[in-house]
Amino acid sequence: MIAPRLVVVGGGFYGSSLAAHLAREGASVTLLEARRDLLGGASYFNQARVHGGYHYPRSLRTAGRSQASYAAFMSRYADCVVDDFLCIYAVARGSLTNARKFRRVCEHIGAPLMDAPAGVRRLFNPALIEASWVTRESVFDSLKLREIVRQELDDARVTVRLGARVTAVEEGPASAEVILEDGQALTADRVLVCTYGETIGALPDDVGYSGLHCEPCEMALVDLPDDLRGKGITVMDGPYFSLMPFPSTPYHTLSHVRYTPHGAQPSYEAAQAALRSGLASRADFMLRDAIRYVPSLRDAVHRESLWGVKTVPARRDGDDARPIVMRRSGGGRVMSLLGSKIDNIGDALRVAEEHLRDAV
Repeated sequence: MIAPRLVVVGGGFYGSSLAAHLAREGASVTLLEARRDLLGGASYFNQARVHGGYHYPRSLRTAGRSQASYAAFMSRYADCVVDDFLCIYAVARGSLTNARKFRRVCEHIGAPLMDAPAGVRRLFNPALIEASWVTRESVFDSLKLREIVRQELDDARVTVRLGARVTAVEEGPASAEVILEDGQALTADRVLVCTYGETIGALPDDVGYSGLHCEPCEMALVDLPDDLRGKGITVMDGPYFSLMPFPSTPYHTLSHVRYTPHGAQPSYEAAQAALRSGLASRADFMLRDAIRYVPSLRDAVHRESLWGVKTVPARRDGDDARPIVMRRSGGGRVMSLLGSKIDNIGDALRVAEEHLRDAV
């Protein structure tokens, strides 16, 4: 059975969803979040894409899991999902994935794919784009998602503590203790750490993550010309870009593989320090490069930028996989979970539940 007293550290989408799920399974759950509100980190700073698998032609597992999770996410979070736009994928000439391979991967994972009509193909520079398709992907409104998650936590009777920064987690033979910055200590049967790479000063052996790739990143918010409004465009697969509607604003996010990351840092905290130092925007570079592929972007206007930290296992850079990574201390009372894409939450719930049930 799942331990009766459980502390979840980290109130992002993964931590909050796990806390609510495990409380429904019978645990008494306390959720600790260092920020002033839930879903304020990576859960907000992202392109809000509900992945259908198209983004990962070099990792069949990640692509397949995204496609398999798509319908479940769309159903469960229908109130915050936006799908009233045309989602377009294109493969660039010289890409790491050619058009034939992209189509094969989509067929293999069952991702709907339709050859782009002439009006869509005309958006692209044919000298640089090999092929384009209409696909099935959506975006979510992160502010509405936060409200849904709050309600789930309330319904599951999870105790939520905001502004609760954890400095250490200590494992004993019969319980674990979570030490807060203000000196308070919480005792639990199990502790689940879901901080997306944010460092906790002291953790039991085998729980912390090494080899993380932590990047201070910029997501440009742009106002699009009329012929691009109502569309989402992703150019694959390499140093290219993606444009997606960003709900709760009238703008699109512009993310660029080359210019969105502002260098890699050895830790989440170092990446945050780089953000605080004040980084110069690269939105103009993003737009200038994207215009080569979609000429009408010359009329797009950069309005503002979102800044945050992206964390992935560095060893996965070669195949672009986004696995869910679960680690457990020697005594089995403390676990950490590094999340994958937001739409893979169902997989994360299963992984965490299995580990908690198997813990000593």
